[in-house]
Amino acid sequence: MNTLIIVKISNVTYDEWKKKFDSDAEVQSKMMRNTLVGRVDENTAMISTEIFDQEMVGQFMTSDEFKKMEQELGLSHEVYQLSKT
Repeated sequence: MNTLIIVKISNVTYDEWKKKFDSDAEVQSKMMRNTLVGRVDENTAMISTEIFDQEMVGQFMTSDEFKKMEQELGLSHEVYQLSKT
């Protein structure tokens, strides 16, 4: 499933968030591929990716570790499904 994720960042800079995002590459490779990341501004990032294990993404994004990281970095995620028209 092609997915667009808008990440709002409030407690750190985009660059600090990107380092954390990149450090999770091994876990990400188990549930998504063809990932592109774009900087909108210092407080917003866009992630375009193809999710192939939706169940794992759900478990990852609802885990206590992920929720703690969201709180510490001041993150919120808006997730959208993309499709060809």
